[in-house]
Amino acid sequence: MLIRHILILTLVACASALSAQDKPAQVRLTALSLNARILDLKYESQGKVESLHAYKNKRSKAFDYTGPRTITFFRESGTLDDDGNPVRTTVATCKLPSKRGQFLLILSKVDKGNEAYRIIPIADDWDQFKPGTYRFLNLAPFDIALKLEDKVHTIKERNFTDVSGTFADNSNQRAIMVSLPDGEDPVRVFEGYIYYTDELRMLYIIIPKPGNRAGRVNFVAVPQSISSRQNTSKERK
Repeated sequence: MLIRHILILTLVACASALSAQDKPAQVRLTALSLNARILDLKYESQGKVESLHAYKNKRSKAFDYTGPRTITFFRESGTLDDDGNPVRTTVATCKLPSKRGQFLLILSKVDKGNEAYRIIPIADDWDQFKPGTYRFLNLAPFDIALKLEDKVHTIKERNFTDVSGTFADNSNQRAIMVSLPDGEDPVRVFEGYIYYTDELRMLYIIIPKPGNRAGRVNFVAVPQSISSRQNTSKERK
């Protein structure tokens, strides 16, 4: 009797796990491109073909997505397949970090010839990434040390670090950034001031510079205001 009871509980647990796996992702997304703007990129949500417009270093309009956790982006040609549907060419895929939440999709071109994109999804919800927060996203293959006023932070390679504090509104914070490439001398890549306001959240994307000089990077600043969040909420309703 005990064995039968255990088997029933096991089957129920397995059925619950399979049911959770079968549920589609339901997320809120925005996107930006690190290269040129990308227009009319296709994807499917709830079985319907939708279009994504991603702009250089600027967030797109927020949109809802329901479907598989791995999103496939494609182009449609004027040629039809045997079923009379436009022929699709996949140009990117992106596995979401989870099936619920809000994420920013960061697109970058992989090949100068053929159209193909690498997509990095990062968490983007306002409860965690709050107004008054600096988010430093390091896409370089090495760590970066950030000294902001009297505190030092380490921004791990291909990861992000959030920095917030009791900064005065509309103030400037002195910052020094040093890249730490493996087997090479540290390289100072930034020294200056970072503007703070409690009306904005600020994303800084750190991108390695092309070339042979280790540790060199470029920066992309992507601000977002509280008012844009409110406008997005109205659109969603």
